[in-house]
Amino acid sequence: MSDGAREREGRRSTLRRRWRRMLGWTALLLDHLKPVRVTLLVLAIAIVASFSVDQVAELFLIALWTDPSEARYLALLGSSALAGLAIWSAARNAYRLRYPRWPTLQDERAAALRDWLPRALGAAVPLLVCLGYALALARLPHGPCGLASHCAQRGWRAMGLLMESAALIVFFTTRRRLWHAMSRRMPRLAVPADRPSGERRVWRVRELGALPVAFYLVAVVLNVLATGLIALRPEALDGIGPLSILLIAEAFLCYSGGLLCMIGDRRGVPLLSALLLVSASLHWLHLNDNHRVRQYPAMSTHVYPAMQPPDTRPRFDAYMDAWLDDRCAGRRPCPVIVVSTEGGGIRGAAWTALVLGRLTAELDAVRPEAGEPLFARYLFAASGVSGGSLGLATYVGLLKASASPDAVSLERRAQDLLGHDFLAPTLANAFFVDFTQRWLPGAWFDDRARALTRAWEAAARRQGIPAFAQPFAQLYASGDADTPALFLNSTTVAEGKRFIEHPFAPIATPERQPWTAGLDGSSWLDPRVPLSEVVLNSARFTYLSPAGTLEAHTANPPVPARLQLVDGGYFENSGTTTLLEVMRLLRNRATQRGLALRFIVIHISNDPQMSDFIDRHDAGHPLPLYSAACPPVAGPVRDSVRGEAIAPFDALLHTQAARGEYARMQLLHALKTDDAQPAQGDVLWHFRLCPGNYPIPLGWTISAPVFKELERQLDQYPLAVMREALRAQLAPDSQ
Repeated sequence: MSDGAREREGRRSTLRRRWRRMLGWTALLLDHLKPVRVTLLVLAIAIVASFSVDQVAELFLIALWTDPSEARYLALLGSSALAGLAIWSAARNAYRLRYPRWPTLQDERAAALRDWLPRALGAAVPLLVCLGYALALARLPHGPCGLASHCAQRGWRAMGLLMESAALIVFFTTRRRLWHAMSRRMPRLAVPADRPSGERRVWRVRELGALPVAFYLVAVVLNVLATGLIALRPEALDGIGPLSILLIAEAFLCYSGGLLCMIGDRRGVPLLSALLLVSASLHWLHLNDNHRVRQYPAMSTHVYPAMQPPDTRPRFDAYMDAWLDDRCAGRRPCPVIVVSTEGGGIRGAAWTALVLGRLTAELDAVRPEAGEPLFARYLFAASGVSGGSLGLATYVGLLKASASPDAVSLERRAQDLLGHDFLAPTLANAFFVDFTQRWLPGAWFDDRARALTRAWEAAARRQGIPAFAQPFAQLYASGDADTPALFLNSTTVAEGKRFIEHPFAPIATPERQPWTAGLDGSSWLDPRVPLSEVVLNSARFTYLSPAGTLEAHTANPPVPARLQLVDGGYFENSGTTTLLEVMRLLRNRATQRGLALRFIVIHISNDPQMSDFIDRHDAGHPLPLYSAACPPVAGPVRDSVRGEAIAPFDALLHTQAARGEYARMQLLHALKTDDAQPAQGDVLWHFRLCPGNYPIPLGWTISAPVFKELERQLDQYPLAVMREALRAQLAPDSQ
């Protein structure tokens, strides 16, 4: 063999040895990841969700920036430390067990990996929270940090998490030295090994020692107690903070899941895989559906509804007649205020309640009188989607809370109601109660959607508003048309149609079909359905609030008798489609009675990134059309080309926004405006949010600084000019 051939053979032999060595180390690493796979899976899901789901990313902004509560920040530090310690302890115990299937876990070459991987995983928790905050700042649209105190707060809060991560590393690495020192002074204490991998390996979990076994027992008991508490009183968790709830759930999942893996892996039984198969089977066969729509206040989400009583809800035609008789006698044209408000979680709810409350207070400030506020008196109907529906229910609930509503206090009370943390109880139920329900045959517990409605009802009761827990139709029981008619939009799953919820007897009949590609909710809903449940059906966010199973238990059930409801924004998020159809119903009724109407449309949106559909921005002359002009947002234009795998999904998601834009334009074109004499034609005012000085959250939790940002933006509108225009139309005799 020539020297060149020998050299080539030597190189090939060296490459083969290196390849085999790399494969050996890779197999060794993979075997060492198997005992901690639950922890790795939980952390991976959290990281992916933070990267890809805006609602998850904004939790970091809330916790470190917009939430002024020091108590919730301390809860965040405590829950981060708890999750870190639980992950470290679970991984450490997992490496002490002997696994017949994985003899490489005794390999001395990987001793350092067994020593440091639990420490790294535990210390990574607060570090990942800080990283999630940095990623949220980079990904989510937000304004500059306007106040020095807020900038300093978010800075030292992030620094606190970094210091906590460092403190955990110090604890993990110095713990044995401290134990050694204590054992020399206290002979009864066992002397620990010099390093974790040097500890005695055991065959059974109970041989880990009294302290680890006691910790596992305490964790199981606390898990059961926490699940029971959350099932009974989820609203009690208002104030802990949603990110803290997620970290506590992470601690329990990793610790308890690690224990199940140890038990199953020791015996070669795929315990977790079997549990996942059981859960998937129960879900596929609908054997544990606890997501039923509540048809009356006493109903739980895990039981079948009782037979519906006779329908005593008022007729919408009678409501229109009463409203026209009371407001339009001697008025030509008769002014009619209608509202459409878009979905957007707590952001949409807060902005809707704030705008309507301010308009009500502005009119009453110049024309104070006892009784019904002037704006509310001429507000005929409102159509809402998702968070906008919650804002409408809050506004109407406040109006009905007293015989003589105080218009000036509407804003403050709405902020007090909506300022509660509705997200923490929902997440707690999702990761404790609903998570437990997924493994059980049969439906036993109320779901996370019920936790959300209970939080709404509790917050409303604190403001003296019982309406959220009472039947929706009870708001209209007097028959005097003294309450604005609410039309709240949901979406059906199988049909893909709008599901219009309202407090009246079915409006759609064989002779009259007012809803295009829509179903009349009153044909399925019990007359006793609570207001909170109606709002929920409109605001069933993806996964956060599960699809609700609605079953019509009547003597003559509609077809189909069972529906599934999801968020109204799936069909279109603006609410204007339903509002336009309600306006047509009223205009036709007025025409039959020889009355002329002039519509004053208030459209409320809350997405700072949306493109406007009104190009009139003259604050001195807001008639007949007006919208605030948002400054352009600097930044790179995103590439609109997608890969073949995700292009269909992106198209489906983006058509929802396009349908909303189409519906807004349909509303605009349906109005009879008069540019020559604006006071004689219809009016459309668009109250929108612009990118501001504070990130405004989309989920179900909001803070006082965010309300201040909403108030700052509302103050930019020509409210004084709008007030005079409204007063000229609604109360011409007062000028």
